[in-house]
Amino acid sequence: MKDVLVFGENLAYMFGGAERSTYLLIRQLESRQEFRVSTASCTWRHLEGTMDRYSYEGLDEIPCVQYRRLPNLRFVANHGRIARYFREASASILLANSKAGAIAVNHFDGPSLFFIHDETNLNIRRDYRTNLSSRVRNIGQRVLDFPCFAAFSHMNREAMRKATVIANSQYMADRARDVFGIEAVVAYPQVDVLGLSSNELPPAADRPYIIMVGDSELKGADTFRKLALIMPQHQFMMVGRSLGEPVRRDNLTERGFVQDPLDIYREARVVLMPSKCEEGFGMVSVEAGALGIPAVVSRRGGLPETVPTEDCVVSDYANPREWAKRIETVLADYDRYSAAAAERARELDMRRQTDVIVEVIERATSA
Repeated sequence: MKDVLVFGENLAYMFGGAERSTYLLIRQLESRQEFRVSTASCTWRHLEGTMDRYSYEGLDEIPCVQYRRLPNLRFVANHGRIARYFREASASILLANSKAGAIAVNHFDGPSLFFIHDETNLNIRRDYRTNLSSRVRNIGQRVLDFPCFAAFSHMNREAMRKATVIANSQYMADRARDVFGIEAVVAYPQVDVLGLSSNELPPAADRPYIIMVGDSELKGADTFRKLALIMPQHQFMMVGRSLGEPVRRDNLTERGFVQDPLDIYREARVVLMPSKCEEGFGMVSVEAGALGIPAVVSRRGGLPETVPTEDCVVSDYANPREWAKRIETVLADYDRYSAAAAERARELDMRRQTDVIVEVIERATSA
């Protein structure tokens, strides 16, 4: 039996897609007799009592200090305590993700898999904000944070060379080759496509909304709001972490996250991902596809890999009129795009992705 230690800087929390994917991977590994899984996570005082946790038996907690506006200072400030934990850790193999995963990989004495999923993992830091005052305010923070960013970049590069790197899309694997000169294995994030597809949705005619999940400029919220203005004949809904109770303005409803995402998908006819950033992957478009809901995505990062056809990809992603054209194309032949979305989602089911990761674990631990 192989002892697998899994670490993520926010592993304990229901924080986002990376944490959800890791949780599902852990459950998949635990179901296989050849693995015994243990877990470790940073813990953050500001999240305690404000964010739900995943249930991990025997989770090792590494208390860390937070610097919200200086993420690389946070990395450096917590380096010692994370490094100390992994110098003393014992397991057949380490599976690590997040920025702090680089610390874990560099100080763990044994084989490791390092999961990369966004531009941060590529030593890239970009400011996608278009608001001038926001960009100016951010300049000072970035200057202060730069020495720590340089330290992170050096340690991250070391981890890339030491570990077997798992990329969450072909896009990320290609970029890792360009930046670090390494060959990454592609294993898409964990989405329970078969489980999701067992849910029955109302007929498409009874699902009135074109939906976006995310409310930041980075995710394309400004484009989505402009799109609603030029398509008054359709109903739009934005679902975001910082939004509260549903508020409707004309044909646009904005609301906060809900406990069960199916409550949102049951109202969705089409899902949009108008991201401006180079997203590593798009879990929302795969979840929607699993339910037979077509998604239209920006030509950014790995997002095009999540949809079945170029008709569902917008190259001029900041132009709401281009989004309108794609949406009308999908709606005009809805059943065909729905079936194609479901088929693409089945190809990305988490069981296939776990098989890839298990094969890599077997190779790494037998070397």
